Amino acid sequence: MKPLFIIALVFLTVLGRAQTKDLPDPQPYFSAIIVENIDTSINWYQDILGYEVLNKVDMSDRGFKQSNLKRGNSTLELIELSSAVSPTELLSDKPPRTRIKGLFKVGFTVSAFDDWMSFLTESEVNFRGSVVNDPNSGKRMIIILDPDGNRVQLFEE
Repeated sequence: MKPLFIIALVFLTVLGRAQTKDLPDPQPYFSAIIVENIDTSINWYQDILGYEVLNKVDMSDRGFKQSNLKRGNSTLELIELSSAVSPTELLSDKPPRTRIKGLFKVGFTVSAFDDWMSFLTESEVNFRGSVVNDPNSGKRMIIILDPDGNRVQLFEE
């Protein structure tokens, strides 16, 4: 009986995956980032990545502030929570290269990579490392840090 159960389980798993492949591709909609100071983050995402503020909500009495920003097809939700804990606090007693499981970075493709690099350098953005070539695509990429140290990776289009 056990082999039949395993065969049925494998069959259902394969069938489920085949059905998913037939569905339309999910389209990116938005990303949300919990930030230390919403105004600082709004300014950074506007000044550095060119996002525009769609709205801003101040619900300090309920422990949060929130703002939606947009540039092109990309929507970004920034959330300031009074109850949030920073990764630095959580990792204070851990070895140096310890990471928290979950979202690690967000990535964008950009045309005119050299122009972006000049702009980012002039804007005194914090870089995480230096420009590297992606071994798969042969394209260049760089990681920059937002005011909270979140990684934002830019890939040459």
